[in-house]
Amino acid sequence: MAALLKKRALAEYCQTIVEEAPKPTKRLQLVRRTRTVDHSDFSSASLESTDPQLLLPTLVNLHHSLPISGELQGEVIQALILLLQNDSLPPIITIKVLAILAAIITTHSQAQLVFEEVLSVSRRSKSNKVIAQVVHTVCALSQCPPVDAKYQDQVIQLALSQCNTTNYIIKVRSLEAIGSLCPIEVGRVQTSIMKTLIDHTTHQDNRVRTAAFNALLLVQEKGVKLSEEVYEKLCSALTDDYQCVREAALTLIKVVAESDSERLVPIPDSDHHVRLVDHAFSQICNVVNDISVRVRTQAASLLGSMTNVSEYFLQQTLDKKLISNLRRKRSAHERARAMVASGEWSSGKRWADDAPKEEVEADSVSVINTGACGAFVHGLEDEFLEVRNATLDSICALALNNAQFANQSLDFLVDMFNDEIEEVRLKAIQVLQQVAPHITLRADQLGEILHALKDASLDIRESLHTFLATTLLSTMDCVKLCVTGLLENLRRYPQDKRSIHKCLRLMGSNHPILVQSLVPQLLAIHPYFDGVEPSVQDSEYICKLILVLNAAKHCPTILPLLEQHTLRHYAYLRDTMPQLVPVLKLDEEWQPTVETVTTNTSRFLKESLEKVSCLDGASTQMRLSVYQTVYSDLIKLADIDPALSPAAHFAALYTQCMLLFNKIMSTRNWLTPSSLSLQQSGALKSNVDQLLRNTFRLRHAFTNLSPTEEASIRNLRVRTLALQLVYVVHGSTGSALGLCDNFLEHTEALHRFLTDEKLKADSFLEAVFEELSQLEEPRPGAVARILQPLLLSNPVPALAPISNPAQVRMCSAEISEPQGDSESIHKLSAGLVVGVPLDAEVSHIPDPSTLRIRVAYPDHSTHLIVPPKSHLRPVGPGTFRLLTTVLVSAQMSWSEACQVGISLVLDLSDQEVLAARRHSVVKSDDSATTIQLVKPVKVFVWPKSIRKGI
Repeated sequence: MAALLKKRALAEYCQTIVEEAPKPTKRLQLVRRTRTVDHSDFSSASLESTDPQLLLPTLVNLHHSLPISGELQGEVIQALILLLQNDSLPPIITIKVLAILAAIITTHSQAQLVFEEVLSVSRRSKSNKVIAQVVHTVCALSQCPPVDAKYQDQVIQLALSQCNTTNYIIKVRSLEAIGSLCPIEVGRVQTSIMKTLIDHTTHQDNRVRTAAFNALLLVQEKGVKLSEEVYEKLCSALTDDYQCVREAALTLIKVVAESDSERLVPIPDSDHHVRLVDHAFSQICNVVNDISVRVRTQAASLLGSMTNVSEYFLQQTLDKKLISNLRRKRSAHERARAMVASGEWSSGKRWADDAPKEEVEADSVSVINTGACGAFVHGLEDEFLEVRNATLDSICALALNNAQFANQSLDFLVDMFNDEIEEVRLKAIQVLQQVAPHITLRADQLGEILHALKDASLDIRESLHTFLATTLLSTMDCVKLCVTGLLENLRRYPQDKRSIHKCLRLMGSNHPILVQSLVPQLLAIHPYFDGVEPSVQDSEYICKLILVLNAAKHCPTILPLLEQHTLRHYAYLRDTMPQLVPVLKLDEEWQPTVETVTTNTSRFLKESLEKVSCLDGASTQMRLSVYQTVYSDLIKLADIDPALSPAAHFAALYTQCMLLFNKIMSTRNWLTPSSLSLQQSGALKSNVDQLLRNTFRLRHAFTNLSPTEEASIRNLRVRTLALQLVYVVHGSTGSALGLCDNFLEHTEALHRFLTDEKLKADSFLEAVFEELSQLEEPRPGAVARILQPLLLSNPVPALAPISNPAQVRMCSAEISEPQGDSESIHKLSAGLVVGVPLDAEVSHIPDPSTLRIRVAYPDHSTHLIVPPKSHLRPVGPGTFRLLTTVLVSAQMSWSEACQVGISLVLDLSDQEVLAARRHSVVKSDDSATTIQLVKPVKVFVWPKSIRKGI
């Protein structure tokens, strides 16, 4: 029985399940239809209803459909005026009508028709909300250009009269109106407006106080100088019970301080005065300890915008020692001198004979109001992320304008490296990067900074590398500490190699004298004994060599210290890493071979294109020979001159297309592929496929082209699609409707482009436009019969000389990780996935959303993977860095490890007609609609079978 149970168990665990191949997923194309509004529904007839339930939805839809233009706008305005005259309508309808009038009327002529009618509503209506909306509407109407001062005076008088009401809604709207319409000229109107606004800053309703401060802000922005009484109100409003009032007061106090920064303000309970900007700065510093997070964040942000503050107040923001509330305190020496001058000494015989003679009231002593003392320290120690980030931004803004403050704040910025939030740590490093020209690091500070290199975040480590590369180090020990920390970082995180190399390159250039003293220690040079020659495969040795060689460029005395094998390694690094190792003045024996770059590369490019254009009347054999020669020369030119590489690749690809086109047209019986031999038919099909891929790459891989060059590319693409259509119609029995539609779509797009750019079409395009316009129904057969003689009689035009070769850009990519020469094997169980880290830099791609990761398996199957948007980080203009993990999988086990190719491509399938893809000559893969950016990197993958057992 036990044997039978064991046999059944083994049968259950050892049975083989054959899974069917997964069906391809369906792709749905979702079309977002644009919202269309029929304004004819809002005629005067639709607004004549008196039923509020029917009228209110109509008014809401009308408000959402604005603006309305044409004759309908006048009808709508007249209908809205009729609704205003109807006093039987509920207040909600009147409010909505007034709001629509304020939004629909934009000119003074239209405002004249409704202004008096809107004012009359305020006299007839008893609803507070209606009156408030009337004030808002007439204020908007009075500002319609051209501005009429008479209307604005009426609005100001209405708003001032409504300020005496008790309803807060009317008061808020009235204060907003008089604030926006306050005249700049000094007079009775301005005086009454300012008195009203100042009186309402102490209103019992917090919403009214907020509106009063916002109105004063509008008045201040117009150029009206606020009185000293306003500043006193602002200082008292900073301790208001309501958050909205404190926020409005903060914004206004900063604007007032900037407008009149040198005005002297008396200090309470003292005979001394301080500048207005300093006093306002200290008042804002007090708010950093506010109970509200939003107020603290706003206060911390405003501190960075006040750059005219005195040095004393800036220093106090980094010191937690309490000051006497802006009152000057005598030093201990001054107090002792006063004691000697008075002749009074404490004998100790009498009680409290040394007590202060002045009496201090308990209410005058403030422990909370500390002025600017320790404001930034409190902001950096705040419990909320927003406050700490705002404080860091303010410190950065102030430190950029004050080198002394930058050095004083350095210790506090370094302390933020220990923050528990990654975003704050990264922000602190970025602030240090910006203030790096003003600071010099000490050894103790550098130790805390280098501790952050152990952080698991790649962004923090790379930002720290950038900071170390740009900052100045004070001593030789600092350079040694920095090199040791970077090498430890390299051992812990080998993927940081590129960033560390760049850091050491700049560090060596910035500290050549300090590096010179460390050369014997770094390279293990002994004055008497020869050491072991290091290996150039040692990554740590390469890092040290990059540091020393870059320092040697600025300090020639380093070169005699180098040994013979170091000079050989320099020649090797100069050939393999020219962007990291500079050119040094050595003997010819150790000088690496440098290819001579001609200074006439632009002229050579122009002459090559002119050579192609001078082949009119030449034989086919001569054309093919010249095309092949020019193509080879342009490819070599792209390798010689990096600045002209995109333009050279562009011209070479166009020349190759001309070569393929002439090969196809010179093939006998190319219109009847069935009469060709198997070899000729295969070569013809391969040429057509290659021509389609090349023209597609020309169309989408190059940017910054002139309209003439863009027209040449589109012309060549249309000719290629015409050739494909003729080839398929004559050589295939399948349907060519998709190819015909694709050709017609590209032809229409080219016709529109030429019309918009005012360019002239060549003879081929003119004939195609004329013939297609006469076709009643463009079927593939009829279109092919038109195109066939035109293709034979009109050769492909040569590319004109590129107008600005240095501006042409080509999309490209460079994969740093994984490396192609790596022999490491990624092992996984069959049916599961394994992650392969990918680090690449992509340049000049027109649309980042089209970027795909292409994974090619040994069985010739390919997968296109969409990288997450968050993994694509911008590092420069038109340049992105892709940091992601590629998931590689295999359903069955392999007998040994095989290579899987990983590359980056642009998937532009959405920009091509899908039917054309189905009927395309290229059917092996998706290469007809993808552009390869970089050659595939091979990695070893070994899926193994899952071990079976009980």
